[in-house]
Amino acid sequence: MVDRFINTKNRDNKAYADFFRYLQNFSDEEKCSIIAQVAESLIEKGGKENIFSAETILVHATQKYMNNVSDTNYKALVYYRLGQLYELHIESFIKAYTYYEKYALNNTINEGSHAILLRALILRDNFRYSKELENELNSSLCEYDMNERNDRLYESLGSFIVARHKLEAEREKALIKKLKNIIKGDEFFFLDFVLTKDKTPVRLKVPQKVIDYIAAL
Repeated sequence: MVDRFINTKNRDNKAYADFFRYLQNFSDEEKCSIIAQVAESLIEKGGKENIFSAETILVHATQKYMNNVSDTNYKALVYYRLGQLYELHIESFIKAYTYYEKYALNNTINEGSHAILLRALILRDNFRYSKELENELNSSLCEYDMNERNDRLYESLGSFIVARHKLEAEREKALIKKLKNIIKGDEFFFLDFVLTKDKTPVRLKVPQKVIDYIAAL
């Protein structure tokens, strides 16, 4: 049923009803986990219909399956996927922040919540400084750093926003250079095959407005 739903084209009401009926056999924790996984597959497939379907089933999970979940990390799975959906595919940044915040409140397993909230704040507030942003930046610096381009870009962008607010001209200038180098480096991502052992280098995944903002600095 899961594969059938993922691969169905032109999903109608019956397709959704059949999928949700199938989920009745599982606990609410399992329902959240399955929906998060199905949404991830739909998001990876891309396209307007798949994005719409991912949003539909994720929102359904928040409305129907959250009350009896004892392990909050199952809620976090759904909230994270919604944050990702609104951040990268629908570009509704207020909603993205709202769901990432709910993810952070319910997540007790994975590190990196402050880094996630930092980027969500940057996007929500359209690159404006706030004390909240500065606090999330400082907290994120204490988290485990995966050293991926996205992590480095948002960490540098948050640092730049704070430096500009505090009129730290030299640091601001250095951070602009670093940001532009991260963007430029992504254009030559294929070098990761040669320079690192990772055979699946991670490309930047950011909204276009981030690229445009850095380009204009």
